[in-house]
Amino acid sequence: MKRRFPIAVVFVVLAVVFAFASLLGCGAAERPDGGQGLIPVGAAAPDVFAADQHGAIQRLSDQRGRAVVVYFYPKDGTPGCTEEACAFRDAWDRFKQANVQVFGVSSDTRESHEKFATENKLPFPILVDTDHAWATAFGVPMRLGATARVTFLVDPDGKIAKVYPDVDPGVHADEVLKDAAQLTGAALPVAPAASGSAAPAAPDTAAPAATGAPPAAAPAGAAEPATAAPVATGTMLPPAAPAAPPAKGPPAKGSPARR
Repeated sequence: MKRRFPIAVVFVVLAVVFAFASLLGCGAAERPDGGQGLIPVGAAAPDVFAADQHGAIQRLSDQRGRAVVVYFYPKDGTPGCTEEACAFRDAWDRFKQANVQVFGVSSDTRESHEKFATENKLPFPILVDTDHAWATAFGVPMRLGATARVTFLVDPDGKIAKVYPDVDPGVHADEVLKDAAQLTGAALPVAPAASGSAAPAAPDTAAPAATGAPPAAAPAGAAEPATAAPVATGTMLPPAAPAAPPAKGPPAKGSPARR
């Protein structure tokens, strides 16, 4: 006689399978607009809002007229998320110069965000998405109970300009900055020199002459300037050369010759 599993056991097994698949983020997320998966390039960015680490409300549509980076990350304080946040922090001044706003988004609490931002001196808003409103609106899936690492670049008109589903936390900020600067038409700001790098180039003005050093000789055939160049403060003039003795020549007519 064959053993039959109670139907209740079958339902329990199916429920566990579906729950596990959902936890891993298998399958495309369904957006409020009815679409599936990540919101595509060219679509209007969702008009969503959330509190940041300071409790201030940030609304995406208030950023019209400038490019916006919305980067989703899994968890405050984890190695990859800290590396990514610090990369955006280090590039923050250049983002501002290019007229680009940056929003970090995760499902952590405001208190967690506040601690994370304080410890890492993050100057930009990181948004509280405990209800997954932002993740759902952008079609970002959950993986192992945390938001997937995905970035969206929104153009000044509020349209999705680019989607980054594969992110390298260490170099991602520079990658997005380059694309965002093209959107705003701003010249790509130069990154500050790293500590310990070569000394900066000397200014265009010539350095003052060393004390007591004679002036450099003019090149052959060059016309002398009408006026002498001013002497730098504290620089001593070189001593004047002694006058040359008169040249000896034949005595003039009518003058007694010297014996």
